[in-house]
Amino acid sequence: MESPSQVRRDVPAGYTNPPFPSLFWPPQESTVILYELDEMWKFTLYWTLILYGLFHLGAVGVAVLMQVGKRRSHWKYLWLVPLVYALIAGAEALIAGSVAGLMLVSSSLRPSQHLLTSGTDFSSYSSNNNSTSSSNPDRIYLPHQSKSLSGIAARSFALGIALAIGVIGTLAILLGTSSPLWRLPFFLASLSTFHFLEFWTTAAYNTRAAEVSSFLLTSNWPGYAIAHTFATLECLATHLLWPGARWIPRFPFSSSSSSLSGPFDNPGLVLTLLGFGLVVLGQTVRSVAMVQAGPSFNHHVQSRRGEGHVLVTSGVYSVLRHPSYFGFFWWALGTQMVMGNVVSFVGYAVVLWRFFSRRIRHEEAFLVGFFGREYEEYRKRVGTKIPFVN
Repeated sequence: MESPSQVRRDVPAGYTNPPFPSLFWPPQESTVILYELDEMWKFTLYWTLILYGLFHLGAVGVAVLMQVGKRRSHWKYLWLVPLVYALIAGAEALIAGSVAGLMLVSSSLRPSQHLLTSGTDFSSYSSNNNSTSSSNPDRIYLPHQSKSLSGIAARSFALGIALAIGVIGTLAILLGTSSPLWRLPFFLASLSTFHFLEFWTTAAYNTRAAEVSSFLLTSNWPGYAIAHTFATLECLATHLLWPGARWIPRFPFSSSSSSLSGPFDNPGLVLTLLGFGLVVLGQTVRSVAMVQAGPSFNHHVQSRRGEGHVLVTSGVYSVLRHPSYFGFFWWALGTQMVMGNVVSFVGYAVVLWRFFSRRIRHEEAFLVGFFGREYEEYRKRVGTKIPFVN
């Protein structure tokens, strides 16, 4: 007998609900498949609670830090702040998560959609026709699919807005004040540029592989988002707790740095320029690597050699092995140097070094299988230029 909460009738035999936090079944498919109303509601609610909780936790941290240095009487009711924020986050998550879950349910109840072109036999379609992607190749461009045009447009628009806010905010604070908080919109601009170029270079030079996930916005989620959130909060906390710290990057011509006699008397300026150089270098190398590799580049480690997959050893690949990894490694560290984040710099360095050292070993096991001695000779000849990763 069908469960009262079941909203789809095409449930595969032996289907079981995927364990949290996965929303994919089977794992290799890109389409989200959940068949029961309560499961859709729970998955969206749980993730909304997590995301809202992280955001409001950051707000609590800022509220508490703003009380540092004030009279002790101000701390009397401070314990209410996290409680109030937790209640607000829970209420918002309950509403937003429930709405999102119901939207998933409503979309799953719609009949299959088809793009009808000239020459189509309209009589072959009916409201109950469940056409597969093989008989309807245009389906992948519909909303919620891997190459959704609306999804690509929405993400590009959002990144463009974020980039504009980042650039305008950086220039406004730099030119209008002496505050070091220009680092926050700079970080936003750097992230927006990175994620846009990830998709653009893929779409332009490896078109068949371009899809919504090529933006890498949810790559290594939620760790990726947590790392950037922590970096943002550290930057803000550093400004509030140690506003005069010498390692904090400042505008070179601000009043706080005008009395310094040389560049090394202003460590913050030196770190800013060095970090900015690493950001530009890392982004440039990664994007150029993706362009020069073309169809041979993929965001995912390939266990099988695809058609047209060749070993690229010219251009930037003649100087760097895995230049895209080199680029992201130094780009990420450069952003933290610009922001003046000591803890995040160390954290980024450790986490990224471990990630890339393992990924390179894993990936090169397949590359040796694909190209044999040719790749072994290339590996001996060209290094990664990532510290302690041969």
